[in-house]
Amino acid sequence: MLVAAVVLIACLSVFNLVLTLAVARRSSGTTTSGNEPPANSLPDGSPLPEFTAHTHADGPISRDDLRGEAIVGFFSTTCLPCREQAPEFARLVRDIPGGRAQVLAFVKGGGAAEAELVGLLSPVARVVTEPAGHAGPSAAFGIVRWPSYLNVDAEGRITDRGQVSELAVPTPSPAP
Repeated sequence: MLVAAVVLIACLSVFNLVLTLAVARRSSGTTTSGNEPPANSLPDGSPLPEFTAHTHADGPISRDDLRGEAIVGFFSTTCLPCREQAPEFARLVRDIPGGRAQVLAFVKGGGAAEAELVGLLSPVARVVTEPAGHAGPSAAFGIVRWPSYLNVDAEGRITDRGQVSELAVPTPSPAP
């Protein structure tokens, strides 16, 4: 009789655990298929938000300083994919028409990882650094996923966002 009671309690405990996990998944919005993190809040077609920042080496910058087609990247020093994708981002934007004036990179964090990202990105982009844990200028862009990348058209509208490999990098016009 004692063995039957122990088995019954064990079965009920396992059943309770399964139900608890199911409720936790449903309430957090995740499933076993692995939903992606929430999307950034500015949809394609939105104008670039108003922002003012101080770049690492080039002084102040605002929305009005991005003229023509541009690319904006968002990196965090605590984000492993950010540090892994930064070299590819730098390679892709190296020859963008208008040069580094058409590329803006936000680096959130600090320490050695920040110095490494700034050193990698500064030759190809104007870089804005922000301390971790504080809402900086990048907050105006509604970024909640790191890394994030935005294509901006000549009218100052966000035309695409995605992975670094999906960036629509403008190419230089052929010489006449």
